[in-house]
Amino acid sequence: MIRFTKNQLAFLFTIFICILNSSCQNSYQKTENQKANFTLEIQNSLNFNLENDKTAYTRGVQVYTNHNPQYLLFFHSHRKYTSIYDLKSQDLLHEIHYDFEGPNAVPKSINYAHMHNFDSIFLFDPLPQQIYLVDSAGNNIDKYDISLGDMHFIFADGGHPAYFNEGTLYLPTYPSPMENATSSDYGMIEFDINRKAFGTQYKLSEKYDDGFWDKHSYRQAIPIFNEVNKNIIMSFPNDEYIYVIDAQGNKTQHFAGSSEMNTLKPLANEVYNDDERTFRLQAKQGFYSGFKYDRWRKVYYRFVYNPTDKFADRSTLGKNASIIILNNEFEVIGESPINAKKYSLGINFINEDGLYFFNNHKYEKVDDSQFSFDLFKLKNATP
Repeated sequence: MIRFTKNQLAFLFTIFICILNSSCQNSYQKTENQKANFTLEIQNSLNFNLENDKTAYTRGVQVYTNHNPQYLLFFHSHRKYTSIYDLKSQDLLHEIHYDFEGPNAVPKSINYAHMHNFDSIFLFDPLPQQIYLVDSAGNNIDKYDISLGDMHFIFADGGHPAYFNEGTLYLPTYPSPMENATSSDYGMIEFDINRKAFGTQYKLSEKYDDGFWDKHSYRQAIPIFNEVNKNIIMSFPNDEYIYVIDAQGNKTQHFAGSSEMNTLKPLANEVYNDDERTFRLQAKQGFYSGFKYDRWRKVYYRFVYNPTDKFADRSTLGKNASIIILNNEFEVIGESPINAKKYSLGINFINEDGLYFFNNHKYEKVDDSQFSFDLFKLKNATP
C-alpha cells in the first residue's frame, strides 16, 4: 500500500484542482484573442417619414439589392403592405399592396415578406404554413404548401430570415414546442421552388441532447447563407459555438461565445409550462440571438442576450445585450454592448456604411411620425 505525506497529498490535491480548472476553462473559451480589439460605435441616423394613419411595427426589414443596397423594404405587420424607401434620400418611393380578395388573393394572416426581385416577392403565412409568390403589383403568381408534417414549423422574419439562391429557398425552422428538441431535429431546410419539394435538412447541434431546452428562445436556430463564399452558418441560442458548412458539405465548428457568458445549461423539465420561470432562467444565464454577415467589412455579427439577475418580465432580457464581432476566419475580434430595450435587434440591415438597428425608443417615446435606424460603425479600438 502506497502512503503519502501531508505535503505530498497537498501537492496532489493542488495538481487535481489545476487539472479540473483547466478542464472547465477548456469547455468555454473566454476570448483572449489579441485581435479582439474591434467595437461598434453609433455614428448617425436615417429617418423615414410616416403618414399619420400608418405605423412602423414590423417583423423585419430588407435592403435591395443585397450586394448594392439602394432601397429599404419595410413590411408593415399591421396593415400588411410593403413600403419602398430610397436609402440615400429616405424618401418613400412606392408601396406594394397585396390583393386580399378575389380568385388570386393572399390571406391577411401573412406576417413577413422577402423580396428576391421586384417581380418575385415571397409572402409567408405561418398558420397554414404556406408561401405566396407575388409580383410588385401585388398579383398572386404561385402558392407553396410548406407543411413539413413532422412537427417542425417554418418561420421567417427579420431575426430568422429566409434566403434565396439559384432556385432554392433556405427556410428557418423550429421543432414543435410540444416535443423536446434534440440533434435529430433541424433548424433550416431547403425548398426547391421549381419542383415544390423539400431538400437538405440542417440539423441542430449536439448541445440539444444535453437535456430540456424550453419551448421558446433556446429552440430558435439562426441559419444564414453567405452569398459570397456559399457557406451556410448555423448559430444556436444555447451554443457558444457556430457551425459552418461549406459549398462541398464539409462542416466545422468555431468558438463564438460571449465574454460575459459561461456554457449554457438545459432547463428543468418541470418549468415546461411555466413561462415566467422559463424566462427567468433564460435571463439568469443568457442566450444567443441574431447572426449577420457584413460583406463590406468581411465580418460577422452575433447578437447576445447576456445574463442579468434583475428579472422583472420578458423585456428584462434586453438589459444586458452585446454584439460579438468575428472576422472572415470566424475568430472573435471584439464584443460591443448594445441597449436591446432601446433598439430592436431583430429589425436591422447592413449596407456599405455599416450595421443599422431600428430605434424603437425614438419611435415609441419621441416621435411616431417617423421611424429611425441608427448606424453602428465598426471601429478598431487599438490606440
